[in-house]
Amino acid sequence: MSLYNNVAQSLTRGGLTGSVIGSASSITNTIGQRAASMMGNGELAKAIGSIGAATGRNVVINQINKHIPITARRGLNVGAGVVDDIMRGDVNAAGLRILDSGLLNKLLPGMSAAASQAMYWNRPSPLFGGITPTEALRIFETMQSTRLSKKNLFLIEASSRLMGDWVSPWLNMFATEIEYAPYIVGSDKHRTGGSTIDSVRTGEPVEMRISTMDDQFGTIKKWYELHHSSAVAQDGTVGLPSMYAIKFNIIHSFVTRESTLYGAYESIGWFRPSNLEISLSRREDAMAEVQMTFSQIDTFIKA
Repeated sequence: MSLYNNVAQSLTRGGLTGSVIGSASSITNTIGQRAASMMGNGELAKAIGSIGAATGRNVVINQINKHIPITARRGLNVGAGVVDDIMRGDVNAAGLRILDSGLLNKLLPGMSAAASQAMYWNRPSPLFGGITPTEALRIFETMQSTRLSKKNLFLIEASSRLMGDWVSPWLNMFATEIEYAPYIVGSDKHRTGGSTIDSVRTGEPVEMRISTMDDQFGTIKKWYELHHSSAVAQDGTVGLPSMYAIKFNIIHSFVTRESTLYGAYESIGWFRPSNLEISLSRREDAMAEVQMTFSQIDTFIKA
């Protein structure tokens, strides 16, 4: 505080500053009162407000610099810059300006170290994409505390009137991949002059592909084959949907039913057998995989 008092006293010495600032008294009073109000109307606030308002114009600065010691100019310029920052509402920049000047080091030894830390953490850096390290740290902590969804964690629940839900544990043990688009919107495009208007037509049925391994007895292949035979028999007849329909529930990012208590994302739909692909090869000693394709029966039934 004594720093700015000394600067104020040196300004008023000899009456020179009074005559210079008097020519811009209206500007000085307006800006000085606003700065003092923002800083709490204390003595230091009023002194800084007066200095900053008076030195806001080059003509005043040039006149003052002719008659004050060179050691006092630094404090004067810092004070002016601080008030300019405060007038813009940037109190953080004002604090950094004071720390960066090194003037507080005389009052509190070690402030230069605090200044370097403050400048590092509170100044935008191109290394962080133009934001401050403080903001980058906040983004990192937010990202670190967020549990991201993992594609290798999912739960399959499959049940049907024909065979119940006994296949679910087998699918969760052997299935390696699931691919599907849970929402498909069909639309028509109509040209209107040089523009195009989108007209939503309907919700398209979903196709789901499950890649899975199987045991030596073909347990999963037999399960698929029985549902396929119920849909289209070898004698050419077609079965009822109530017999071959399979209800699938895919739970994302979790592997147990209890996980749904935490609000897991679920995809539910009724499907029928569509296609079964089998690939066998003697060129490599690897696990056999089958790909089962299912087609959604109704888009309006979800449970």
